Formats: sequence, structure tokens, C-alpha cells
Amino acid sequence: MGSRLRQAEKITSVLTGFSSYPLSSATCLDIGCSAGFITAALAPLFGRTVGLDYDNVALQNAARSDLCLSFVCGDAMALPMANSSIDVIICAQVYEHVPDDETLVAEMYRVLKPGGMVFFSGPNKLFPIEPHYFLPCLHWLPERLANGYLRLLGRGHHYYERSRTLWGLQHLLAPFTIHDVTVQVLQHMQFAGSGRWSRFMSRLPLWVWKILLPILPNYNWILLKSSES
Repeated sequence: MGSRLRQAEKITSVLTGFSSYPLSSATCLDIGCSAGFITAALAPLFGRTVGLDYDNVALQNAARSDLCLSFVCGDAMALPMANSSIDVIICAQVYEHVPDDETLVAEMYRVLKPGGMVFFSGPNKLFPIEPHYFLPCLHWLPERLANGYLRLLGRGHHYYERSRTLWGLQHLLAPFTIHDVTVQVLQHMQFAGSGRWSRFMSRLPLWVWKILLPILPNYNWILLKSSES
């Protein structure tokens, strides 16, 4: 629960820093919300919040105590929302799970209002440790070998996550204007702590972060849809 609350705090900080309109009157869609813990933590920020997930079992555990918060079972590649109906989208750690990430991005663009924004986060394929199973190089292997790797270690039978590099993500999200907030998030949140390693990482100069950017484990971006769309 603590990690989810920290994730919600990170998203809140980034969104409030980039929003050009009052979020209290905005409609937010959280794609891939699972049981909705982060969605519920974000809900007070918006006028209306909708959590969407394909897993109906997970949604059955989602909180429904707030009239401004609702949950929908649906497909991220066929969002059950009208065109230009959403002000803010949360797409955190989702793109690597869907069968077709290009369709996911097209759907986000479709339902987002002109001038709307997306908080996007997702893993980097070039980082050597696979983030879901914490196994070295798993995501670099052909599907057949990756499946065998999981079976050999008793961790599963099929590896279906598909991540992209920094440049692959930039190409995927090209319909939007991309504002990279990865470094700010890492400096001020993920490495905020009292340990020696945390202090060291938080004090790295910007030029070092820029060099490290292509191999960082995860990216955090704000995506803006043109107000003229």
C-alpha cells in the first residue's frame, strides 16, 4: 500500500505542475487501474475519476465509496469513452502489457480532449533487469527462449510483456507533445531518502542524468494533445 501511495503522490505532483487548468473540474481516466488503490488516492484531485481495467476480478475489490469515483471493466485498446471526453489520462505501467501498444496510444489520443494531458510511465527495454520478474535479460530474449527461461526457474509458462527503448517510446507516442519528467521524478521522489545512496543519486548533476537517460529502468512523461486537434 505504501508504494502505491507514493506512486499517487508522484503523479499528483507532476500533474499539478503541468496543468494549465483547474484539475478540480477535470475528468480523469486511469487505464489499467487493477484494484483501484492509486485511482482512489488520485480521485480527490479531480471532479470525476474513472478507473478502467480488463480484470473484472480485480475490480471487484475496488473502493466505491465516492460518488465522483467509478470503475469500469473494459479493454484499453477499445476504450468505452466518447471522442474528446477525457481531460486527464493516467497510463502507468500499462503499455508493455497490451497486445498492441499502437492501438492503445491511438485510443488515448481519441478520447482525450484537445489540450488534455496524459501521465505516462513505463519500462525501458535497455535496462538489463526485467521489471516484472526481476530476471536479468528476460525481456531481451526471443519469445520461445523467454518462455523457457520462466519455466526453468518455475516463474511461469509464458512471457508476454513487450517493452520499448527510449527511442521506440518516442516514436510510439509521437502524436503527443512529450515532456520528459523522468529526471525530476528520480531526483525529488524515488531517491528522496536518508541513505547514502539516496543522497548520492539525488545530487547527480543534470548532465549525468542526460547521459544515463537511455538506460534508466523507467520513464515518466507528460503527454499533451494539441488544443487544435
